[in-house]
Amino acid sequence: MVGGEGIGSLILAGNGGSDVQKLAYTADAVWRALPSVFDSLAIPLNSVDPTTKEIGNSALKTRVRLGKVYLSRYLDCGTTQIGPNADNYDVVLTVLSRVVAEGTGASKLTTTVQAQARPATYNQAYNACSSKGLIEGRIIELLTAALSKPPTR
Repeated sequence: MVGGEGIGSLILAGNGGSDVQKLAYTADAVWRALPSVFDSLAIPLNSVDPTTKEIGNSALKTRVRLGKVYLSRYLDCGTTQIGPNADNYDVVLTVLSRVVAEGTGASKLTTTVQAQARPATYNQAYNACSSKGLIEGRIIELLTAALSKPPTR
């Protein structure tokens, strides 16, 4: 944290990086499937840009769980004597995926997961959390399952 008396503060959160996966599906097919993937993960969409094919949520405030899954399964926000902070703290989560065409029948999906957490009962600054890579993995699993199903008529 950088700051001083009377000038506010700035928290420099570490960038957990992005997960990049090449897919054997067109960018348009991946783009059409992504909303249902995010819905399956209980991530409401607040960012949908068809021009850049970026979709996700840039400020999801949550606590304890994401859908039915404890946040500590997805995030490492440290631990205290009562357990993983991700399961007890207020968490602000960003999950954004961008799909880009890679040739004629393939695409590249880049997913970025970032999170910050702070105690629910104290007025403290947010601290950066790190992704365990499981949200990114579930996005690929759900996407592959959705795209490998034969089309319905």
